[in-house]
Amino acid sequence: MQIPQKLGHNFTFSELLNLELLHTKYATHRRLRVFHNHGTKCVALNCDKEGIYLIKAKNTDGGFHVDLYTIDFELMTIDHIHPKSKGGDNSLANLQPMCQTCNSKKGADIL
Repeated sequence: MQIPQKLGHNFTFSELLNLELLHTKYATHRRLRVFHNHGTKCVALNCDKEGIYLIKAKNTDGGFHVDLYTIDFELMTIDHIHPKSKGGDNSLANLQPMCQTCNSKKGADIL
């Protein structure tokens, strides 16, 4: 496995973490809890992408960020089922896992 040096939002790879940390250390993390509660597969129809790599990377400010990536290192994102721009909130019930490609296509639509 060759992990790219640049990941996600232009972060620099630091460390590959054990995926089980989603269910222990990061189970209550503001963003990663979505994967703990709703799984690591993209929920979009006809998409079979799944987050399998939990990676710690350095952000542009020098701090660290943990994200979930697919086998081809696409970022798994958190989608708002009912978009915030249309009155949706950040409650766990309104959040779902989605790959970056599908999330970009969905935009502020309600499926």
